[in-house]
Amino acid sequence: MRVVAAVSHPRDVQHVVRAHPVDIAVLAVGAGQPEFLEEAVDLLNARAELRLVAVAEVEDPALLARAVRMGFRGWVPKNVGVAALITALQEVRQGGTVIPPLSLTGLLAHLLDEERQQWEAARPLAALTPRERQVLTAMCRGASRQRIAADLAISPNTVRTHVQSVLRKLDVHSSLAAVTLARRARFG
Repeated sequence: MRVVAAVSHPRDVQHVVRAHPVDIAVLAVGAGQPEFLEEAVDLLNARAELRLVAVAEVEDPALLARAVRMGFRGWVPKNVGVAALITALQEVRQGGTVIPPLSLTGLLAHLLDEERQQWEAARPLAALTPRERQVLTAMCRGASRQRIAADLAISPNTVRTHVQSVLRKLDVHSSLAAVTLARRARFG
């Protein structure tokens, strides 16, 4: 195992990955550097076989969840020694995933909380009629009432009635709040 480059800015990571046959990219991730997480998507789009490992400056279950969703295969706290980092890199290189037990506990608690929040947000959506669901889906896409009316072959007044019904059933007072609730529930 050898280090081919060390960079301090996210845009430089792309250049290194393209210029060298890199198996693993190790990225510092923390509150002050969220752009490295965003860079992960571009890296994996450029080289799907690349394995990403985060060296985490802080213990943040939400940040870890984002990293896992973006394709990171390893999560190593910054305060571990070099030997632990090398062991983690070897594990990831062999196809494994490395998340320390304490971090994994926080990740699972965070994911369960997200799931509970999503379920709670989705519960009122079950009361919507199929047409109200169509209207809400169009609202989530940013369609105007006129566009919704044209797409669904109904009058703008009927759209207004459906929107009012959606707001009432979701117990919100604006279209923006309805869309926010729908997105939180991963609807539409």
